[in-house]
Amino acid sequence: MKLYNIYESLILENVTQELNDAINGKYAVNIWYRDKVSNTLEQRYVFIYQIGQSEAGNEIVSAFQAFGGTKSGNSKWKTFLVNNIVKIQATDFKYYKSVDQVKGGEGIPKYKGSSNQKMLGGPRNYVKFNK
Repeated sequence: MKLYNIYESLILENVTQELNDAINGKYAVNIWYRDKVSNTLEQRYVFIYQIGQSEAGNEIVSAFQAFGGTKSGNSKWKTFLVNNIVKIQATDFKYYKSVDQVKGGEGIPKYKGSSNQKMLGGPRNYVKFNK
């Protein structure tokens, strides 16, 4: 069990670094996310905006999911548990504005920068846009 815990810790550390790189570099990523209900692996195309800790003590990210395995079928803001992200693949698509500020983004809730009520003490890292 100790070896498994070490292995899991190394994987999560690598995933966390890749998520921070996506935030700092402002590029979209494909993630493979393990659905907690069906236990299936689903690919999702997302823009990672924040990383932090939930009130329950879990590592989480706030992202805008453009498309991919979701029951609702809508593009929207979502919170993902980092330990359910199995793989991350960077894309060449960089963004310079929040999704709510681009043409066609009307009706999307605003990106709140350094505030997120789902994250204990706010996000540790978040996308910063130049004014």
